Amino acid sequence: MTEVSFFDKNRLRDVTQQTIDLITSPAFVEAMQAVRNAPPDQRLMEGSKQLSREALVERGVQIPEDMRISSRYFEQGLPGPVNFGDGAGGRSNIVNGLNEAAPGLLDRLRGTNPSLFKELATSPEEEDLLRLGGCVCAGGTSICVGAGYYL
Repeated sequence: MTEVSFFDKNRLRDVTQQTIDLITSPAFVEAMQAVRNAPPDQRLMEGSKQLSREALVERGVQIPEDMRISSRYFEQGLPGPVNFGDGAGGRSNIVNGLNEAAPGLLDRLRGTNPSLFKELATSPEEEDLLRLGGCVCAGGTSICVGAGYYL
């Protein structure tokens, strides 16, 4: 049996189709709408409740085991996108962990301590990006999702 290269066009089509199926599933769309419809001062908490891997799976979204999910939230005034998906390098997602341990903390820090908020909520994932084999992203106003596979 011949091993299929990650960059094989059929493999890339399969990964892309899996991502399209994921982000167009009714459960995923409902999760994105729940975040967008939350009051502005509760959206980060709602993002953790709705868009983490665990929350999406509980809603019935089919996420392949080896797929990295990266649900990001964008809003004018934020220092960068906030990731509610898988943590960098297989680690826990710090945003979701903080929202679970101290509900509402990040939403409060946005106004009271923007520099600490930036450090906690928008940490770069350079280590993760270096190991990412491929990524497909889609989204609309305020929210996008990316899914990728490690090499």
